[in-house]
Amino acid sequence: MAIDTEDDIKHMFYDWDGERKTMLDIQKCQRNWDHDKWFEIEEELRTQMINELLWVATNAPSKQHEGYYDVYYTADRKVIEEISRYTWGYTHSRNPPATWRNSQSNASLYILFVAKEPNSQLNCNADGTLKPNTDPNRWQNAYCSIGIAIGLTMRAAAKMGFQTGCNKSHNDLNGDDYWPKKLGIMEEVANGTKEICYGLGVGYGKEGVERYISDETEIMIGAGNGSKITLTGQERHPRTDKRMRKAKIVSLTEYGGKKVQDPYGNWHDIPKKAEFKINSFRDREIKIIKI
Repeated sequence: MAIDTEDDIKHMFYDWDGERKTMLDIQKCQRNWDHDKWFEIEEELRTQMINELLWVATNAPSKQHEGYYDVYYTADRKVIEEISRYTWGYTHSRNPPATWRNSQSNASLYILFVAKEPNSQLNCNADGTLKPNTDPNRWQNAYCSIGIAIGLTMRAAAKMGFQTGCNKSHNDLNGDDYWPKKLGIMEEVANGTKEICYGLGVGYGKEGVERYISDETEIMIGAGNGSKITLTGQERHPRTDKRMRKAKIVSLTEYGGKKVQDPYGNWHDIPKKAEFKINSFRDREIKIIKI
């Protein structure tokens, strides 16, 4: 059979154009959400869509089919409004340091991937002995498995017509170990058998609002990310004994357009709205090299 054109090849077996559009769509991180539109979906269908996304998240390929992660999720607005308060980490400024919450977590559905030691051991050393689950290579398998799963879940969500946004910032405040306590995995996190990794927000973006405009009304000054933050002046984290970073949360509504001093004496120009930088326009210089 003769093939005359490039388009004939592209469409003969696969919708390449559609797949490329999906891929470009999920590159873009959504930071504002239309919850009213989400709830316009009939409840039974909405539940089915969530279950399908969870099926994808938990059935993605993994090395030797081992279970390297658990999936936590919620579509409860009260829960999401609470947990999204603990997602500081998007750097607004490095000098002086300031950070935003990651509003991807304030989506209509939030799916959180937690790496863990699997209940099996199928990787061996050169001498034939099994690698322990504490081996760094085993944790690399976990991170890789989560990467595959979250990518496929994003693709499935896009095919359903949703926007998505990933988030890695799941932090505590004042050493309260918020996230592991909320998920009921404090003991596992403390002993190193589980690690909170990546979250995925799913929903509809606000119509007519650029995706990088956030609904956030607060900014944190004094810290460039959300790690080991204290608002009360603590010097050390009560559990890990790591040094804390002092910070202050400032209202855009009250102080937007004004100057405010952080706990280290640095003055900050407080923005009037939360507008995040975008990176998807960058050339990542990922090369294709024939072997």
